[in-house]
Amino acid sequence: MTTADLIVRLLRPEAPDQKFTQGEVDLINALAASWNERSGVRPRAPDPAWVRIGRSDIGQREIVGPKNNPWIAKGWAKLGWGGYNDDETPWCGFAVADWLHRAGLPYPKAFPSAASYATYGEAVKPMLGAIGVKKRKGGNHVFIIVGITPGGRYYKALGGNQGNMVNIVDIAVDDVNFVRWPKGQPFTNYLPVLPRGTISKSEA
Repeated sequence: MTTADLIVRLLRPEAPDQKFTQGEVDLINALAASWNERSGVRPRAPDPAWVRIGRSDIGQREIVGPKNNPWIAKGWAKLGWGGYNDDETPWCGFAVADWLHRAGLPYPKAFPSAASYATYGEAVKPMLGAIGVKKRKGGNHVFIIVGITPGGRYYKALGGNQGNMVNIVDIAVDDVNFVRWPKGQPFTNYLPVLPRGTISKSEA
């Protein structure tokens, strides 16, 4: 677990709605870097922009009933897909596309389909910030790899529509069919080992 992860774990219960703004995430990363420098800890690869943005959305969730989360419902059209305007449609592909878009990067034209990420960018080895695609019952699921558990059995997956919300869950390495990277972006070449968490049970 990184210094930034430890700070987040300590502060999240005190944050409004247990969520951080992008500015607060940047401050946490800066504080962690300062502490690492003072303590002589070798710095690790920083989170790519799309990972930082995704982390700031942790806690976003579907709204039960006739109302919709506006981030999802209005986001489809913002990204160029006018066919959906709700939060009931599987939205993992939307979440990753939105994070890439806000980082100033391209995303698949057919982003609502998680399978469209199977050919996105370029194939890479698993590393912090890589985009993973797995098959699930009835379709596929896309997420961002932010770590791996001791023993290497599960990726720590930052994604949307994981239990109807944005969170980090454990997804079995053997279930992941594709690992991709945005073309032209520097590799992190680093995959933090993080404690076991909640194993994903639903991405639909």
